[in-house]
Amino acid sequence: MNIRFNRRVALGIAAVVVVGLVRWATSDVCVSAWAFQGVKVYRCPDGDFRQTLGLRADGLAREATGSVQVSAEAHGITDAQILLNAPVRRLEASLFLVDAGGKESPLAPEKSWEQRDSDFARVARVKLPALPDGDYTLRARVTTPLGTGTVDAPLALYAPARVHVLTDRPLYEPGHQVRFRAVVLRAKDLAPIDGRPGTWFVTDPSGEVVLEQRMPAGPWGVVAGDFPLDRGAPTGTWTARWTSGEASGVATFQVKPFTLPRFRVEAVSTKPFWRVGESPTVEGRVVYSSGAPVADAAVNVSWSVSSGWPAPLEWFDAKAKDALPQKARTDASGRFRLTLRRVPYDLRGQATLSAWLSATDPAGDQVQGGASVLLAEDALSVSAVTELSDGLADGYSNRVYLRATTADGQLLPGAELTVKRAWDPRDEGVRAVTDEDGVASFQLDPGPPVNVVLPAMPVRRRPPPPPVGLGSVRNLLSDDGSPALEDQLALERWLESLRPCARFVSPDSGSTQVTLGVRVASGGSVVDVVSDGSPLGSCLASVVRARSLPSGRERMLGLTLDVRDPGLPSLEFEVLDVTGASEELEETLRAAALDARECLPANLSLSAALPSALTWRTRPKQREVEVGWSSLPPEEDMLPAAHLSCIQSRFSRLVLGAEPGSAMGVVRFTAEPTGSGSDGAVAQETTMLGYELRVSAKADKEELGSTKWVVHPARLPPARLRATPVLARGGDEVRLELLRGPDFHGELPEELILMAGEKKLKAKVENKAARFRLPEDFDGWAEANWAGAVARVYVAPRAQLALEVTPDKKAYAPGELAHLQVHTRVDGQDGPAAVGLFGVDESLSQLVPLPGTGALDGMRPVPTVSSPAFNVLDGTALAMGRIRGANAAAATLLRVSGLPSRDGGERRVSLQVSTPFEPDVELTEPFYRVLSELTVQARTWEESAPKDETLSSAGMAKLWEKALEACEKRGEAVTDAYGRRLKLSRLPQELLALTDPRAVVVNGTRLPEDVENWGAWVAREAP
Repeated sequence: MNIRFNRRVALGIAAVVVVGLVRWATSDVCVSAWAFQGVKVYRCPDGDFRQTLGLRADGLAREATGSVQVSAEAHGITDAQILLNAPVRRLEASLFLVDAGGKESPLAPEKSWEQRDSDFARVARVKLPALPDGDYTLRARVTTPLGTGTVDAPLALYAPARVHVLTDRPLYEPGHQVRFRAVVLRAKDLAPIDGRPGTWFVTDPSGEVVLEQRMPAGPWGVVAGDFPLDRGAPTGTWTARWTSGEASGVATFQVKPFTLPRFRVEAVSTKPFWRVGESPTVEGRVVYSSGAPVADAAVNVSWSVSSGWPAPLEWFDAKAKDALPQKARTDASGRFRLTLRRVPYDLRGQATLSAWLSATDPAGDQVQGGASVLLAEDALSVSAVTELSDGLADGYSNRVYLRATTADGQLLPGAELTVKRAWDPRDEGVRAVTDEDGVASFQLDPGPPVNVVLPAMPVRRRPPPPPVGLGSVRNLLSDDGSPALEDQLALERWLESLRPCARFVSPDSGSTQVTLGVRVASGGSVVDVVSDGSPLGSCLASVVRARSLPSGRERMLGLTLDVRDPGLPSLEFEVLDVTGASEELEETLRAAALDARECLPANLSLSAALPSALTWRTRPKQREVEVGWSSLPPEEDMLPAAHLSCIQSRFSRLVLGAEPGSAMGVVRFTAEPTGSGSDGAVAQETTMLGYELRVSAKADKEELGSTKWVVHPARLPPARLRATPVLARGGDEVRLELLRGPDFHGELPEELILMAGEKKLKAKVENKAARFRLPEDFDGWAEANWAGAVARVYVAPRAQLALEVTPDKKAYAPGELAHLQVHTRVDGQDGPAAVGLFGVDESLSQLVPLPGTGALDGMRPVPTVSSPAFNVLDGTALAMGRIRGANAAAATLLRVSGLPSRDGGERRVSLQVSTPFEPDVELTEPFYRVLSELTVQARTWEESAPKDETLSSAGMAKLWEKALEACEKRGEAVTDAYGRRLKLSRLPQELLALTDPRAVVVNGTRLPEDVENWGAWVAREAP
């Protein structure tokens, strides 16, 4: 009995312990949600869980493996309105790829899904198949204990591409049809991408998109479109853009009314260039679009010059004798001829005269054109590129690339160039032959640098303005104050006689205005003149008194004269006194010194002291100063004594404005030349430390000319790399030389690395050189680096395209059909290609520039250059295969500072999306449905309830329940996002306020006078 009792007690204690442990373990977990739904939350939800799905992908690319993550999250709410969020721990997922047409294709992971412990998401590695470019959808279908759902993520798969857009012409009128075309090429190999999706956008000048049209690329990656312009289309610059993925191309075109010119004006210099002493001529013609000449057409010409050399000023002064021709007229054949002045012998370098032509036919229509005239000091033009920033190092064999052309830029292939030291008459020079681009390669040691004299540019001094000008004239005796025209002309003739008085304007002030009052008798004689009493005014007044005007009525004139410094030498002085000189004395001396300016030689170029000094003595109550002159010891560069008497006469009588004290002293004078400035500049030669080399050219024993080449000294860098050849082909051997400078420290490397695109080539360094074999299929850029030195090799693409378009006839009659033959060659063999043809009237080029042969140059990636080699050969010329010579290519590669970016690889895509869940939004629709029914219930109650009955808060709660029941009977949803019935106590405050009796009941007399807070009642009663 005791044993049985003890066993029961033990079992009871064990049961209590087990129940306690279970309650302790589940005290912060909703067991039902955890066990049946795989959601661990600390409290069970009030209502149902809502599920959202998440999809994340990292590093997705076609034919490449990326990571995909799928997750599910449960959302709930407690009866205390506390939100619950937790991951769903049990889920199954499957992936699909959906194309633009909506077709769903399964996407299997490489391995089974793995669960991540941190958030219970499923992760798998996925490889996308080879797909054409386009917009796809990555879809995940997820099944959990809460249900099955899908989540979609947009997946844009586009290869990096280059897009070029062009229109059939650059100018349209409102009402025209705009046609545009685009070509899309893969950036990796510039191959056309067929079928690539894209969209056309046409934008007007205000920025508004007026056309958006999806249009995929067709065969050869070409996509075409058109857009009709309305007759009221705004004028200005429009844009047409085709966009596909991240690639985009744009073309601009103008819209404005225009009329094609009926004729054109053409002009050309009769020689490619003109040298000193020659008289350039320009021949031109004016012809109709049909080719017929325009006879008796007036041609107006305006000129400009572009050069560091200043052209003669009189060339551009229409009134000058040596002015360039400003007008011409066509003969019966529509031709005209312009003869220019001789090229001055002070020409330095080259100068280009540009003529702007405006031709007017007998009907009054105008067209514009242009012409240029090249002036050249030498018949030969050279430019150089060296490995040392275009400089030369003394005592070293410098590699020099020298490009020689005629003065007008014509290449000299196969010419023999000779380079000699200009300062050494015994130098036999070095010789080399130019390649196909006119570039020769030299090994040159210039020796120690020397002082090179650089000839000065000529100074063109503009004639100074007249020292005295007529500012304004008033006739005080006339009604309107205006002088007669005869008087105005006579006053203009006075100005030359007033010129000597301008000496009283000091160089420091520059200019001043003086007003004179002049009274003129009826006979025209000047009877009285009033001035301000200054030396300048007094001088002007004395000259005016001797002048006369045409006879007529009596006049009283107010003259305002603008007086400028005439640019005479000035007389500076220094007062040396015993007891102190007064300010009045210095002012009087200053006026006399201005008066004495006309005594100084006009061509004075250096400061010169006067050979005599003025002695002065002032006495009390005596305004006139006692003056005398005392000879000074002779010095170098003194003013000649011949000018002394004139100067002394200007200081013979000095009168002070106030009574002075007793004083004496000496005044020393110095004549100063005219102040230097832009108008008074003197041409001066300059020197530089460097080299002046003489370059001459000869072809087939014919001398082509010579010129100077001035170059600065340079210093060798510590290390250099030199590649041979720089223009290679796939499979060629490339040799890299390692060249050290005097500042190099260390050892040569044992091996060198050449990066050929993405491939790394290694080679042993033997005899200060490394040899590499380029891959057979390689094209593009190869680069090697060592000790800060860089060497580059370029391999042009193997595929070369040539296009030839020929008409079946040379000329066609109006209305006749023309046939064009298009011939394409690929790698020298006949082959297919996409060709776009646009035809426009040639006269349109007079209104807007037309696209040229280089319109597609931007499609091919080009290297960055610090500056074009020889100022003409840049990265585009190299990439487009326009450089044929080996020397020219080597020089251009020296200027390459950066290789084009390798953006041709497939770009990996990363994305992250989740299905939306907005409980407040989902609550709104059922709430307003019930609120509408509540209003109906309230109106029914107001009509049927006894008149003395009022609607309390409890009554409103009952009406809300009736509204819910009525909606449920109609099959309408009356639950929130969590599946809970819309109880008043569960409503947010902003929605609960709409159910307040005072907001629902219309007649306020049906509400109790004792107002109870509706929100507080609902919170307390929880209906």
